[in-house]
Amino acid sequence: MAILALLLLSAALYGWGLARVARLGRAFPRACAVWFALGLAALAGALLGPLDDLADASLAWHMVQHLVLISLAAPLLVLGAPLRLLLAALPATAATAAARALTSAPLRVLLNPFVALLQLTAVLYVAHFSPLYEAALSNESVHAAEHALFLTSALIFWSSVFAVAPAPHAASHAMRILVLFLAIPAGAFLGFAFYVARHVIYAHYAGRPDALSDQQTAGELMWICGSGPLVLAMLWCVADWGAREQRLALAADAAAMPAQPER
Repeated sequence: MAILALLLLSAALYGWGLARVARLGRAFPRACAVWFALGLAALAGALLGPLDDLADASLAWHMVQHLVLISLAAPLLVLGAPLRLLLAALPATAATAAARALTSAPLRVLLNPFVALLQLTAVLYVAHFSPLYEAALSNESVHAAEHALFLTSALIFWSSVFAVAPAPHAASHAMRILVLFLAIPAGAFLGFAFYVARHVIYAHYAGRPDALSDQQTAGELMWICGSGPLVLAMLWCVADWGAREQRLALAADAAAMPAQPER
């Protein structure tokens, strides 16, 4: 019930922002609202309904749930540009304060793509190979906190990659592509560790007759399916880089053209 309330609150706040921006006559891309809605739908699908029940009984389905949170819901929410909407909807004084916070030194460090990848990798490895994961399987509050940690960490990572405006600390496209490339083996090794293990890692699933094969399937999902969104993001970065260079070239050509004499 708390998850549903948070999802509804997020949708309501985003809707309020859209209504206020429209009332003020300020521009905001319509596509962003679609991305944000899809992100909330992905969260609802991961945390509510059958998938959450399946995740409790199967490690493979649990990995599907985590992949939806980290590799689907988080990038969709980032593409929804909630910070851009916030700045457009807030009064001038509040928007200035928020913009100042976005340019702070701690945020500059956190949104460095290499730091963002490092923190996400650390969260995933520590969570999966520490008592936290087993505790989350037996305690709903710990489980909810784990999901919040995964989502927050993923939002930081995808924010550094997509650099959706406002992004005062946006890294170069080359750096972002390199980080996405490095993220592939970082996630693959985690899945590989599950795949090659010869014993059931989590006691919660040990009672299943197919626990070991289920664990191997979970590793395959992490290894293979986790790479797909990263490859797509790399292709997006390459396309965005090319479009940016084309815009700069057109601007340079326009600036170099001699002014037409007045008649």
